Amino acid sequence: MPSQQRGESYWDLVSRQFRRNRLAVVSLYFVLLLFVIAIAAPFLANNRPLVLQGAFRSLYENRFQEWKLGGHPELVAAMEALGNSSGGDAAVQLTARLATVERQLDFLASQLPVEQANSVIGYREAYWEAVQSIQQNGAAEIAARLPSLQNYFQEISEQFDPQKVALEKKLYWPVFESLGYMDFFFITLGALILLLPLIRRVLPQHWRESWKAQAMVILLPALLLAVLRTGQSSVFDAMDYKDQVLNGGIEASLALFPPVAYGINEDHLEDKYKPPSSRYWIGTDGNGRDLMSRMIWGSRVSLSVGFVAVAIYVLIGIFIGTMAGYFRGWVDMALSRVIEIVICFPAFFLILAVLAFLQPSMINIMIVIGITGWTTEARLVRGEFLRLTDQEFVLAAKALGVSDWRITFRHILPNGIAPVLVAASFGVASAILIESSLSFLGFGISIPIPSWGGILNEARESFRYWWVTIFPGLAIFSAVTAYNLVGEGVRDALDPRLKI
Repeated sequence: MPSQQRGESYWDLVSRQFRRNRLAVVSLYFVLLLFVIAIAAPFLANNRPLVLQGAFRSLYENRFQEWKLGGHPELVAAMEALGNSSGGDAAVQLTARLATVERQLDFLASQLPVEQANSVIGYREAYWEAVQSIQQNGAAEIAARLPSLQNYFQEISEQFDPQKVALEKKLYWPVFESLGYMDFFFITLGALILLLPLIRRVLPQHWRESWKAQAMVILLPALLLAVLRTGQSSVFDAMDYKDQVLNGGIEASLALFPPVAYGINEDHLEDKYKPPSSRYWIGTDGNGRDLMSRMIWGSRVSLSVGFVAVAIYVLIGIFIGTMAGYFRGWVDMALSRVIEIVICFPAFFLILAVLAFLQPSMINIMIVIGITGWTTEARLVRGEFLRLTDQEFVLAAKALGVSDWRITFRHILPNGIAPVLVAASFGVASAILIESSLSFLGFGISIPIPSWGGILNEARESFRYWWVTIFPGLAIFSAVTAYNLVGEGVRDALDPRLKI
């Protein structure tokens, strides 16, 4: 063996052999590109700005009018109702009206310069103090408080009228504010994986040699950010930022939109079935929705279904194959008959039959594909266990009194996992194809969530508009082909008989 190859581990040899297959390496980079696109979808296709520096003029006017016509008058009416009633409902109504006024004034303060914002906050605290005093001292306090509240109303109406105030332009991050906890997890995880070569340089020496330590360094920050995001209350943001910026509803000095500045379901009926152009890069569908945006977001669904479904049936297959191959005897016989029975059913039609009784959704599709596709992995693991159980290192472990659990999952399974990895890489491609087929037939992801198969389903009645069919079909074909080529590359690298 050449000197530069001495000391290489088995997986180092497999990696070096895999890199010799240029087509598999290119396919692997294509798969990684798909993952980057799926993770970064909010930053690539969105009708919200990445960054916005401006003031919400139209929203300020609306909130001001809501406070002037509804908030303050309703608060006063709730005070008077409390004075005429001793029941608890009137007190609850008063508290609710106060909360509404506080939210309205808080928003006005958020759009004003610091000095004026402090004045609005002062008025908000005065409202709160008046309500607290009425609730503590009873109805007799209402008559004493109402004149001062009317004065507050007049002063706010005059000082902070939308036609008189100059709003302060602040910095906003609409896309970041719309991200959920899963977005934070995967974006952070992807960024840390890309930065792993730099991170390893600052890690202690013993951490650099431990893949478990490096995995913890990557996973813990991602999990922490996801947990912190989960605790934050997210409010649905239905504002049309593009329309507001163009029509002056937002006084913006900076508005940076993503490369594809269209939402998933942003429709423009006047632009339905528009061919590819500089405005719509790959055209629009029958509802005037941008196909590029839906394709980018659809990659999330297709890749998620593929990997989660494969993870489910790989775990099932490993467990059943391990039990059958290690314990043998009647356990092997019983589990082998179960495997043969499941194989007898055509997988796709079995999935259709199950989904006919379930609500079509991404979770259901993942589970159904997962619980119907485990037989190949189970047979592979069973065969590896039958081959390895009588090897010397297993017999030595048994002689030393090592538990069956440790022998199974610490000694045998790591040495027999290679065929499962090959089957899993092919399985991801198969799961993507199954999800696309189900969506094409109408049993897949429900509208309006985009998926590649769902977009093809919408194109069934519009074949003369070639772009609606070609691009999602090409995406499915490319993804499935890339995964199959990666699987072949892994298979060739793991099989000594195919090494060059």
